[in-house]
Parts: sequence; structure tokens; C-alpha cells
Amino acid sequence: MNDVFLGQIHTRLQRLERQNRVLIALLCGVLGIVLLGAMDPAPKVITADEFRAHRYTLLDPNNKDVARWYSDEANIWYPPQ
Repeated sequence: MNDVFLGQIHTRLQRLERQNRVLIALLCGVLGIVLLGAMDPAPKVITADEFRAHRYTLLDPNNKDVARWYSDEANIWYPPQ
């Protein structure tokens, strides 16, 4: 092997290593963005001046009913039992 051929191989190898570093950096960036998107967002707090419903149901953290309030035709509210 002559020096010209080894110089060409060396140049091509350096270019390939540079491209690999760029690709790895891009892959890490995309993976980071995907992981940020997969995280649970902060719980949303809803505020309102008025809230109307025919029935209210209180749930525990496991989404099981804890209490229910509802009204009949005479607008009498029945608290949980």
C-alpha cells in the first residue's frame, strides 16, 4: 500500500466518524424530544364561576365512587349515604 492510498482511507474514515457523531447527536435529540412528549403533564386545574349538573360524583384516586349527590324533580339534593 502506498502513502496516497492510506491518506485517502484516513480521510474517508475521518469523514465517516464525523457523520456518525452527527447522526448519534441527532438520534439523542430526537429521543429526548420523544421522552419529553411521553411524560405525564401536570394535572390541569379547572376553575369556573358556575358549575351546573344533574348529578355529582366524587371519585377517589383509583376512580372508584366515594360519594354521589343528585336531585329529584323537586330540586331536593340527596347527600351521600
